Amino acid sequence: MKNKKFPLLFGLITVIIISLPVAFAAQEETWFDLENCSMCKNMSDEEGLMENMEWANYLTKDGMMSVTVVAEGYDKAFKRSMKNMEATGQKLMAGEQLYMCGFCQSYGALHMAGVNFENFETDAGYINLATSHDPAVVEKIHAHGQRTIDEYEKMVAAESKGDSGHEDHPHGDH
Repeated sequence: MKNKKFPLLFGLITVIIISLPVAFAAQEETWFDLENCSMCKNMSDEEGLMENMEWANYLTKDGMMSVTVVAEGYDKAFKRSMKNMEATGQKLMAGEQLYMCGFCQSYGALHMAGVNFENFETDAGYINLATSHDPAVVEKIHAHGQRTIDEYEKMVAAESKGDSGHEDHPHGDH
């Protein structure tokens, strides 16, 4: 892969994030926090995974689409990180208070707002659709998606200037 990449394909863990209200007690410090977020750490803890993934987000008429591509040889690590996210989700559902970054808190809020999530595994990677027929909910999805795109662009700009203070942010395309 050309650049460092970050997936954020949390669509595969839809079922476990439904009960994220417990995590909302944590204050949002950063949008992406790979070092400290209880959910994101599951991906960043897999050696080489983050650098070998591509991630893109697109706003759609009724919501958003996220696409993740995992480099050859890293699919097992990606799937392992998904299982570890499931375990983290189980802790949340059991009532354990865990720190969640702004992205994960917002993603959980989308579940609570009744967003319809569809997940697809393809030969090329993973696709997650987040949609709604309710205009108010679509607005929430768009706000989440646009913030994700914007925060990613800020991170890329900082990295291109040699700012090394963004190790806790994702890498990838959008």
